[in-house]
Amino acid sequence: MIRRFDEPVVFDQTISVIDSHTCGQPTRVVVEGSGIAPGTDPIAAREILAQSRDWVRRLAVFEPRGHRSMFGVALIEPANAGEPFGVVYMDANGYPDMCGHATIGAVTTLFEAGYLTPEPADLTGAQTLTLHAPMGVLELTARFEAGRCVAVAFRTPLAYYLGSQELRLADGSLCTAEIANGGQWYAYVPVENAGLSIAPENIDALVGAAVPVREALAAQLSLVDPVTGVVPQVGNIVWTSAPDTEDAQARNVPISSAGSFDRSPCGTATCARMATLAAKGELAVGEAFVNQGLVGTLYQGELVDAARETAVAGFIPQVEGSAWMTGRATFWRDPHDPLGEGFLV
Repeated sequence: MIRRFDEPVVFDQTISVIDSHTCGQPTRVVVEGSGIAPGTDPIAAREILAQSRDWVRRLAVFEPRGHRSMFGVALIEPANAGEPFGVVYMDANGYPDMCGHATIGAVTTLFEAGYLTPEPADLTGAQTLTLHAPMGVLELTARFEAGRCVAVAFRTPLAYYLGSQELRLADGSLCTAEIANGGQWYAYVPVENAGLSIAPENIDALVGAAVPVREALAAQLSLVDPVTGVVPQVGNIVWTSAPDTEDAQARNVPISSAGSFDRSPCGTATCARMATLAAKGELAVGEAFVNQGLVGTLYQGELVDAARETAVAGFIPQVEGSAWMTGRATFWRDPHDPLGEGFLV
């Protein structure tokens, strides 16, 4: 006899999610099942997930429900009505401090799924709000057309340029990496160093070519982060090039140490890229910077000010992009499934 799906089935791990993509890059928001109490500080929430509930990340991000480039967000509801939501970011590597595309995706999801409603005056217009993230309090502006959230701009507290590092790769060749932080650490390398161009058909080769650069950084990076006093670990290699459209100033594709890559221009990488250009005198505060991603989509960027109360000379960046919801689902782990909690290939 075939067991009917609606008969009682016991699953020991269950989450409910809403999916979206931000300019091509997926975000999976865990709206139920994370076990995080409303109003929990994002850093404390991240510690709870990492230490005792990492299965939430694995169910949301790993195969067979996700993939290496899937990005998750655990939603933290406010303790009281009118207070800001919080988020914990989750990917194949772990729990980043910040993610731009996922912030845009999560905020769009909050409005489009009815967790937040635009103020009547903002049914067509803009609304400001804040979001609590591990990096700190993010200032946001959501834009609406006929009640729909059509774009979200996020502003982070700090992006800064660390410096330039010459690297000798395993094959004896040299390349120069520009190191900067926009919520995560990034190493920017012209794609000509890989003998390639930024295009979807080249992505496997670009992922592979990032490996020796990452290995050289791990062995040779000598720049000390003035914020922490130590040499940072830089796992994100960002191939850069000129754009293929007059609507943008630059193009890039970030490759993470997990082998994932960003289809969008990458929000935090755009923040760090703007800080790098500004530190080198190639971008002014208040000047528009449009960044193109792997699949041709665009982020609108700007350095809104210099960071004034920080331990490092940096900038306050803002990036705007658009996200679209793609579906919702409930995921569970069958306790009898040996691969039920997820895997990566």
